[in-house]
Amino acid sequence: MDHLFAALLFAAVGAIALLISYRLSFFRVKELREIPSTLRFPLVGFIGYLAVFFIIAPLSIKLFSTSFIEFMKHSPALLITVLQFLALAWTVTFLFCFSILQEKEVIRGIWIHPDRARFKCLINDFGLGLLTWLISFPLVAATAQLVEYFVFILTGYTGIDQVAIRFLKMTKASPYLLTIALFAILIAAPVIEEFVFRGILYTYIRGKIKRVGALILSSLIFALFHFSPQQGVGNFSLLVSLFILALFLGFIYERQRSLIAPIALHMTFNSISVIRILLISS
Repeated sequence: MDHLFAALLFAAVGAIALLISYRLSFFRVKELREIPSTLRFPLVGFIGYLAVFFIIAPLSIKLFSTSFIEFMKHSPALLITVLQFLALAWTVTFLFCFSILQEKEVIRGIWIHPDRARFKCLINDFGLGLLTWLISFPLVAATAQLVEYFVFILTGYTGIDQVAIRFLKMTKASPYLLTIALFAILIAAPVIEEFVFRGILYTYIRGKIKRVGALILSSLIFALFHFSPQQGVGNFSLLVSLFILALFLGFIYERQRSLIAPIALHMTFNSISVIRILLISS
């Protein structure tokens, strides 16, 4: 019943936030001139990112000496941190090479529309991302609580910590590992994922189908990207809530024609989650 009560409470707050934001014209998309947005080999960029993240980075661990691997087995936090560092290094290298192959005007236009490429607009976009957290969080939280309630009713599953949460708690004992984890979660992940899922994927799909369809499809793929077999039925709550979040990420990217806005929202969500996790684990 706690999940149901929390879901209803968050839903009520979310409904009020949506009403206020609608009255303030939050959902009005900016009218800007069309600019070149056709990427070269966009699917190669997206699929390559998935391959680097899920295949190349884990295989890199096997290139280490046997003794080093045995040492890391005694420290799961170290093992995951090294894997995360390798994934980050490989991903940044791949996306940098992918960006070099693109026309400069297209890449710049993906990051921010040229008519809005001013410092004031960057600040406005970042502020809008922070503000959107107030609108999106109650709806994301309500969805997560509601799904967890129905999962418990149907399966009796009470939930376990997500993989990322367990990793963050493990690294808390080491200031060095925690620093790397925080950098990856709070800065690297939002920037990289927004460039990939909104900049590359959404832009590509948007060129093929209408705005709403592109928003839904790209959000669904973003949610499925975070699927983890170790989560079991706990994936239902995670994926549905991430889908709702991705809808907001995609919308403010379309609204502002700037990656700064969804990056700010993504960073805010991750930051609030990290603070809550570290306080609870204390």
